Amino acid sequence: MNNLVKYLLILIVGINFVSYAKDNIKLYDKIVIIVNNRPVLKSEIDLAKKWYNLKDDKEAAKKLIDSILLYQEAKKHHIQVYPQEVDSAILRIAKLNGINSIDNFKKFLEKEDIAYNEFYDLVKREITIQKYIQFVIKPKILENIKEANEETYRKVRIIYLSKKDKDFEEKYQFLKKKLTVANFSDLAKKYSDDPITKKDGGLLGFVKKGELLKQLDEKVWSIKPKQIAEVNTKDGIYFVLVEKEEKKFVPKDVDIDKIKQKLNEELKLQLKKLKEKAVIQYLDKSLKG
Repeated sequence: MNNLVKYLLILIVGINFVSYAKDNIKLYDKIVIIVNNRPVLKSEIDLAKKWYNLKDDKEAAKKLIDSILLYQEAKKHHIQVYPQEVDSAILRIAKLNGINSIDNFKKFLEKEDIAYNEFYDLVKREITIQKYIQFVIKPKILENIKEANEETYRKVRIIYLSKKDKDFEEKYQFLKKKLTVANFSDLAKKYSDDPITKKDGGLLGFVKKGELLKQLDEKVWSIKPKQIAEVNTKDGIYFVLVEKEEKKFVPKDVDIDKIKQKLNEELKLQLKKLKEKAVIQYLDKSLKG
């Protein structure tokens, strides 16, 4: 992993979740803002204050709206995040707080009156945004730099079958016989147990070597484009299709501080454009900046 990627992912790897006293937290199950038809709860504002270490509700609401808009834009670019990635990030956060398991961290959140599903969604959203920065915004910034290395990307689709599914064996045998390159997308929508990629026909998008889970990564880079392969894991089986391979030029010897500055500028520009097109309704007028 190069230094730039490390920088972009440091928010997820190194974040320290700050504990607040229970008496200072109240969860209100009411919608306070709507962002492009996506309702925002008061409890999400409270959680955003802790995540971003803010005291002001308006500032937290602004940060949360920015995050939601970037997340929605990332999804339009088919940026995917696996449950395993979210679980790993949450476990790292738990350990930074001296907690050695997700189950114990859930108990910690419960004591703080924080809903685990909201915390999970927040972490997933942050990881998605970091991937969006890495795979969409960063290349846009670097495209005019002449000194570059050639890197190879592969467009990948998957179908995941969970061994816990009572129909696992039947689905597995059917796909083993019937699955082809031509029908892969349609059968992924119908049979895949992965809720993240299923609706997009199993599409993972373009990946670089070393970016997927180890078993998947090894298989993706051991087969040729237009080939289908299987990956057998403890919990399920993946059918993997490499649709095509592309080579892209990635600049070398870049100034990290300069890239950081350009990324911030580009993010501000993106957010400005997204807000101009967004429909944001403040049901709680006190949150409007």
